[in-house]
Amino acid sequence: MLHWLIIGGGIQGCTLATYLLRQKKTSIQQLGILDPYEKPLHKWIQNTATIQMPYLRSPSIHHLDVEPFALEKFAKKERSKFAASFTPPYDRPSLELFNEHSRVVLEETEIPSAWIQGKAVGIGRKKDSWCVSLENGREIESKNVVLAMGLSEHPLWPDWAKAVQQAGGKIDHVFSHQPPDFDSLTPPVVVVGGGISAAHTSLRLCRMYPGQVTLITRHHLRVHQFDSDPGWLGPKNMNSYRIIKDYSERRKVIQSARHRGSMPIELHLALLREQKLENLVIHTDQITDVQTEPSTIFFELESRKQMNAGSVLLATGFHAKPPGIEWLEPTLRDYGMHCADCGYPIVSANSLAWAPNLFVIGALAELEIGPVSRNIAGARRGADRILQVT
Repeated sequence: MLHWLIIGGGIQGCTLATYLLRQKKTSIQQLGILDPYEKPLHKWIQNTATIQMPYLRSPSIHHLDVEPFALEKFAKKERSKFAASFTPPYDRPSLELFNEHSRVVLEETEIPSAWIQGKAVGIGRKKDSWCVSLENGREIESKNVVLAMGLSEHPLWPDWAKAVQQAGGKIDHVFSHQPPDFDSLTPPVVVVGGGISAAHTSLRLCRMYPGQVTLITRHHLRVHQFDSDPGWLGPKNMNSYRIIKDYSERRKVIQSARHRGSMPIELHLALLREQKLENLVIHTDQITDVQTEPSTIFFELESRKQMNAGSVLLATGFHAKPPGIEWLEPTLRDYGMHCADCGYPIVSANSLAWAPNLFVIGALAELEIGPVSRNIAGARRGADRILQVT
């Protein structure tokens, strides 16, 4: 039997695993990380590579390791390779540096040796432990279980996009299970979305298909340095948030605080530069109708503009529903575990426990952790919270 089983091997799960091992809360022999993919951080590495994100949006103190300045110290140690790997403001690290530091941290803690490739389909109580059922029929018993599933498995496809796909149109989501083949796209290419992923995708396409790229966004480009105000990282905003006892009100605060569909100013300026060079067309408009023919997709916009595309790439984010909720529903019913009206867990403020020895982190913890819960800062905060009571 394991001491800790973490379900989900992305940023959230790997951060928690690092904290547990670095702070001697468990040993690598007593730890398991269950994930559908072969290696840690698979979706993070795949998705950021797909959109060719050069720098993180997060500052240098947000990473997998425990010590806040560990990434900066790593960069100084490897200065010949990472001499210019931070960008202002807030010393944001390059993706290359962040990924290399993560790889070294995972190797130092031996986390790959705790890896269990598989997919959870059920969980139930067994005396003083939890028993997790896998899709392949295997069962894993652990004293403590942490639900660290993310939203990256569920890219959002608008209804019109599903219809285009069913009609045989050349359309894909940038975060599909298999990444789109950018080299085989048929121009002109349309990108749909208005946030940071849409911006990176558009810039990548402008380098490949200059003058043949259009970005359709429902709203004017929103510029914010972070995906929520930095005040949410500390007591400035969190003290008043914790006082709120009504979870519907907490959900409203989270929705209001998140800068959804936004991007840092350097990306905004890069898009405007491509627009000025006539490499990119930007339409702030709504798609009202789509017609699909064998080699062309025809769009009609709310402004009554009409346009066509050979290929369409969606950068429309992910579903908002709680990750893993389908296979967790029998457990919620059997053990009286509570959810707010939005469907997300109501958990212990001190430990993020949803039931005895069953914890959550990441998206599932956001009603306690707040607007930053899904990002790297949220992973660090969630890990701190869980480790306080172990």
